[in-house]
Amino acid sequence: MNETLQKTKRVIDAIAEHGSILIAFSGGVDSSVLASVAKESGADVLAVTANSELLGHRGLKDAVKVADEIGVKHEIFDFGILRKKEFVENSHNRCYHCKKHLIPELAKIASRNKIETIADGTNITDIAGDRPGYAAIKGAGVFTPFVDFGLGKPEIRDIARHFGLSVADAPSESCLATRIPSGTVITVKRLSRIEEAESMLRSQSFCGVRVRDRGRLACVEVQSGDAERFRVIQEDVAAAFARIGFDRVVLSKLRSRTL
Repeated sequence: MNETLQKTKRVIDAIAEHGSILIAFSGGVDSSVLASVAKESGADVLAVTANSELLGHRGLKDAVKVADEIGVKHEIFDFGILRKKEFVENSHNRCYHCKKHLIPELAKIASRNKIETIADGTNITDIAGDRPGYAAIKGAGVFTPFVDFGLGKPEIRDIARHFGLSVADAPSESCLATRIPSGTVITVKRLSRIEEAESMLRSQSFCGVRVRDRGRLACVEVQSGDAERFRVIQEDVAAAFARIGFDRVVLSKLRSRTL
């Protein structure tokens, strides 16, 4: 933790040098920690959440809650990414197209608030392998202090605990579009039923669950400790999912709690 705190101090100092900063804010552990250390720096901080079907109702509610918990200014704007053909076609570069459209919107808000720096909570764990979204972020000159100062996901969680954040041990989340296989068109209908299916499972106390949309098939991912409990209620889950358009439900993968 000593080394982590030293890195954190470098991040705080770097943010302080900017004086003001806009943070792309989802309410997940990465953006929440970034908002917390930015506030600690004394800089003028604005957390901005892009509201769309990709985030979902629960995601927006969580972002509002965590921003309030941290005590930073928070702005929400409607992000019409589903009107962008190159995104909804859902190619391998889907995330690149999303970020390419997102960053100019953040820049407008930053300009309106006289903020010159846009920051993102991407960390070094996130950038392993092919990451089109990160390529768009770096190409636009977005500040990524966790990458710049070598902080990975385990360290981010340690910092979250240090600040007492409620999301410190929350399972990692991703936008709802990640549940749809590449090459399958992203639609409001698909996103809505994915959100509804995951909401059903959360109402049964399944945390960190994901439902992959494979047409009429729902591939469910639960945390490793919840597998047996899911199998016990799988028939009931299948009946509930049938009402929103899934003919079959399979348990396809077990997830680590804080991946």
